[in-house]
Amino acid sequence: MSLFSPGRRMFSTASIAMIVVAILHTIGNVAPQAEDAPMLAVRAGMEGYRIPLGIGMSPSIWDIFRGLTFTMSVCLLAMGTLGLVLAADSEAAPRVLSRMAVVLAATSALLTLLYAYYRIPPPLISMAIVTVLYVVAVRSSRS
Repeated sequence: MSLFSPGRRMFSTASIAMIVVAILHTIGNVAPQAEDAPMLAVRAGMEGYRIPLGIGMSPSIWDIFRGLTFTMSVCLLAMGTLGLVLAADSEAAPRVLSRMAVVLAATSALLTLLYAYYRIPPPLISMAIVTVLYVVAVRSSRS
């Protein structure tokens, strides 16, 4: 059974879209950023403020920010990859794909709402697209 067999096609497409979002998120965060005076001041403040968190570690706010930034990339990549692994498994029944699509659609929708609340357009738009793809996959994977 192929990733793009009927009943798996949209689920696989949504999972690939999730992986693309992970890649775009990573690229967006390693690309050169604005180097104007206000941004340099913010970054210097983040790098200069350290929080003792135990076991001899005192990361800066910048370290924490970067760690969480790459956590997002890793988690989106893992979610998309798990979707593809499941879609490629010939023993995965359509109802299992449909249930997984519900979970991934809900997760994507929550992330979309989060980015809408914080007014961050790039992930808002990309996660909204992924949400729609998984919602369609819920219906199409049942057949």
